Amino acid sequence: MMFQPLNDFNQLSLPGTVDEVVGLLYNDISLRDKVVMAHLTEKELDSAVYLAMAKTIRREFGLYHGNTELLKSCRSYLGTEYDLYEDPAMVILKELWKKIKKTHNMRLVQKNRVPA
Repeated sequence: MMFQPLNDFNQLSLPGTVDEVVGLLYNDISLRDKVVMAHLTEKELDSAVYLAMAKTIRREFGLYHGNTELLKSCRSYLGTEYDLYEDPAMVILKELWKKIKKTHNMRLVQKNRVPA
């Protein structure tokens, strides 16, 4: 599961909030990957997806290079929604996962039987 590099953001055009990054990633991830991600447990997200995407998220959105607005936005989730020790990339991934779970969680629908 991976997304395509989005843009060559310059420092002035980097997204400054978790919601902005989640929106960009959500629009970029394929339908198949959204369905797969929607069915992951939080533990699976922590291990499989985090390892695959965290470094790219940090690089693409300036977390290595001082995107202070985005870092501040990520910190606002810590201690309230997430563990104090989670890194910004995990905050972004968990918010993306929550959004995908709401919109792409496929479930079996039972067909109503017509009485004979």
